[in-house]
Amino acid sequence: MNLQEHISLKPYTTFRIGGNARYFVIAKTEAEIIEAVAFAREHQLPVGLIGAGCNLIIRDDQVIDAVIIKIATQGVSIEGNEVYAEAGVSFSALTAKTHQAGLVGLEWCPSVPASVGGAIRGNAGAFGGETKDLLTSVRVLRDGLVCEIPKDDIEFAYRYSMFKDSENTDIILSGLFTLQPGDVEEARTQVREFIQRKQQNQPVGVACSGCIFQNYDERKITEQKLLNQYPQLVEFNKQGIIPSGYLIEQAGLKGTKVGGVEVSSKHANYIINPNNDATFADVQALITKIQDRVKEVFGVCIKEEAVYLDQYLRYR
Repeated sequence: MNLQEHISLKPYTTFRIGGNARYFVIAKTEAEIIEAVAFAREHQLPVGLIGAGCNLIIRDDQVIDAVIIKIATQGVSIEGNEVYAEAGVSFSALTAKTHQAGLVGLEWCPSVPASVGGAIRGNAGAFGGETKDLLTSVRVLRDGLVCEIPKDDIEFAYRYSMFKDSENTDIILSGLFTLQPGDVEEARTQVREFIQRKQQNQPVGVACSGCIFQNYDERKITEQKLLNQYPQLVEFNKQGIIPSGYLIEQAGLKGTKVGGVEVSSKHANYIINPNNDATFADVQALITKIQDRVKEVFGVCIKEEAVYLDQYLRYR
């Protein structure tokens, strides 16, 4: 285990915002994850986890007094229809390996810049698919012991799993997926189409955290004045989910800037850091501004999808 001190976390998040960690480990094996957690326990420090670094917001106004583990495990093994993938494996790499084995089902995954562990934790999804759909079980480090949890024992919901709960101290080590044989060339074409659709509608080549807000699904917007002014709400109400990007855009917030961050002019549910000089305070201020304006216009509260690293520090 290569334990480092006072390392900047800025390079390890797609937002390119973040301060220093007191201790930092790039864990390339399961054994190194376990060793890092043991070190944290010995020194009575909480543990924070970084996967692909997308949908992650990190403070930059203080040293994070914890052991931060960058999950970089890359193991993938395939037996028949069962695919075992370690937590640090990117969705793109996982999908490519399953196609090489003649298996299909994860075609939406490369459009999401996630690692397996983070995707399981947040039940990541796109184009009608969710991580939980083909998941069979999850291998975790729990109270110093490695154990396997069947999918049926894991609570999942929209962009949620029980691993996000404040009381949960599990560290996801790997996931087991069950896929099916299929037409790989057709599947690869679908992957390309999904990625193209994402690139057409979302910012590319600029620092951002991914979607900042969850899509709104708590209740319908039924005020007649709003339905008359924004007729697309009628269809969204039927679907049961209103895209937060739509609400933000209709609230007139595209291009809105605070300090070094701004609402993307391409997709309103993205906050971008175009010059890589934004601060945590800038992000907080813009998020609050967006929430306040959407509440003012539509009367609803949109919730953040992005995760704050300091809020998920756990004593493991």
